Amino acid sequence: MSEPTGRPPALDERLLSVAVELTRLGRRVDELGGTVNALVTELRGGAADGTADRSAVGVAAGAPEASLPSADASEPSVSPRVSRHYTTDPVATLWTPPSGVSQSPAGGPWGPPPPGFAMGPHQGFQYAAPIGPRPPSLVERLRGRLSGPALLAVTGAVVTLLGVVLLLVLAASRGWFSPPGRVAAGALLGAVLIGLGMRLNRRPEARTGALALAGTGVTALYLTVAAATALYGLLPAVAGLLAALLVAAGGVALADRWRSQALAVGSVLGAALLAPFVADGPGPLLVALVVVLQAAAVPAVVRRGWGVLAATAATAPALYGLVGPYAEPLVPAIAAAVAALVVGLVPTLLLDRPGARPAPPATAWVVAAAPLPLLALATRTGPWPGAGLALLAAVALLALAIPAGRAAVRLTALAAGSVAVLVATVVAFDGGTLDAVLLGEGVVVLVAAAVLRSRVGLLVGGGFALIGYLGALAGGLPDPTSVPALPVPFRGLVLAVLVLAAAVAALVAAGRTGLIRADARTAVLWVPLALVALHGATTTVVTAALLVSPDRTGFLAGHALVTVSWTVAALVLLARGITRPALRAAGAVLVAAAVGKLVLFDLLALDGLARVAAFLGAGLVLLAAGHRYARLVARGAGDGTGDQERREE
Repeated sequence: MSEPTGRPPALDERLLSVAVELTRLGRRVDELGGTVNALVTELRGGAADGTADRSAVGVAAGAPEASLPSADASEPSVSPRVSRHYTTDPVATLWTPPSGVSQSPAGGPWGPPPPGFAMGPHQGFQYAAPIGPRPPSLVERLRGRLSGPALLAVTGAVVTLLGVVLLLVLAASRGWFSPPGRVAAGALLGAVLIGLGMRLNRRPEARTGALALAGTGVTALYLTVAAATALYGLLPAVAGLLAALLVAAGGVALADRWRSQALAVGSVLGAALLAPFVADGPGPLLVALVVVLQAAAVPAVVRRGWGVLAATAATAPALYGLVGPYAEPLVPAIAAAVAALVVGLVPTLLLDRPGARPAPPATAWVVAAAPLPLLALATRTGPWPGAGLALLAAVALLALAIPAGRAAVRLTALAAGSVAVLVATVVAFDGGTLDAVLLGEGVVVLVAAAVLRSRVGLLVGGGFALIGYLGALAGGLPDPTSVPALPVPFRGLVLAVLVLAAAVAALVAAGRTGLIRADARTAVLWVPLALVALHGATTTVVTAALLVSPDRTGFLAGHALVTVSWTVAALVLLARGITRPALRAAGAVLVAAAVGKLVLFDLLALDGLARVAAFLGAGLVLLAAGHRYARLVARGAGDGTGDQERREE
């Protein structure tokens, strides 16, 4: 008989109910002992008086204490994959370790119950529920699929398709057979292979060979139709594309019926890789042929969610569109590029609905690849026709980004649309005009980003502004440190104003989106922007003075105004930095820069009244700044903001 434990009766009743229920379940003795031991350990950690021992459990279970395994047993412990899920049925959630394995309580799956969890008299303690075996990795899946028979079947398919290409191309160069005979031989071979594949698919053990034969047959038929259209001219372009669409759609439908993405991917990939050999090189017809493959794959992608098929089918038009279509003839080239854009973007509206498949990365790749043929064509035509084609792609992409549901698709559409706008701008303009347009576009997007608090808009607008700023530095932006030999064009003032506006807009947008703050932690972002704004302001003042007086007088007056404006800006930063150490430090640095400019540049470069005006103006502003700053600091100390300032420092 066990000795009294001194615990409340309710706690003893819980221990007794747990032991009785576990005994009634008839679980294996070893696992039962380990579970009860773990329960006692949990009670010792959670009881208020901390006096729980194992004797009560041993008496309640009717088993001697020695039969319970030790908590620090030396047997190897295997931690199962479990979920900390609590339920009111301990029988349904009891986890049984593998045979011959003892679960260590120290590394076991038990965890504390959630807050507010009330335990009834017959519920006992809750166990962790298993969540199933670990899913196989990508390497394991590939290893399981690329078996010996599968590799042999794929090799046979590749060799057979190469033979079909040689039959269609080499026979044409050597004059073997007539063109209708070559087409008939290729079509017959493809039909026979598809028939054999359908016959073998009736037997489960021959499924690998059936898939290889059917995929080879579909690709052979497609290549035969492509050769009859592009190589031999037996079919008009429209009729040939329609026939190729029927063949590809039939192959994908067969793969859909057999529930085999491998068959669909193999057919599309083989046809796309070998199409250039039978399409007589890159051009609009080749792009149209592979766009047909992408269109044929759309129903199966939407129905089955085959992301690999979607990505594979979208890659071929993008790749061949970069090397073709050529600008001559223009109408077929535009038609092929627009078809690639439409086939890529329109089905995306179906793929991007809530709960739809495939996964967002595959859909995002389709969106990114769709405009490439049209953008490549835009760079090969005239300035304004090319800009119109690029703007067409940009409008389609940005219109897709508005209703896009998933973030990956929306961001991809925005990025691709921004690239299309950039291509249109570069194609339409050049020189200093291009830099000004890029800066203007950047300012517009940055202002919109500040209003909408959009970090994506900030990134896009900042990219446009940065490209325009770098181009202006290399070309049209005037140099404010020397008197120009020729009169400064008005375009230089426009560039300087746009640089200043872009820097200020970027600072405001970054602040409203929470990307930068007036502290030292984000100084790596706002300090470069502030320096660009300072450069833009200096160039604006000096250039405006040179436009008023295009000689040394305008240059000297401009720099005198710049020195005074730097000092005023430093006063503003110091006033705003009473409780913001980062702004106060920036103001102090700008004061030092203004004094350094006075001594190192103005004293040597300026003369006469300009030098006097610069020194007097800067000195008076500094005196006023010192007086005002002293009053602000004293007021801040009286309001208690000095303590806050010291804490921030």
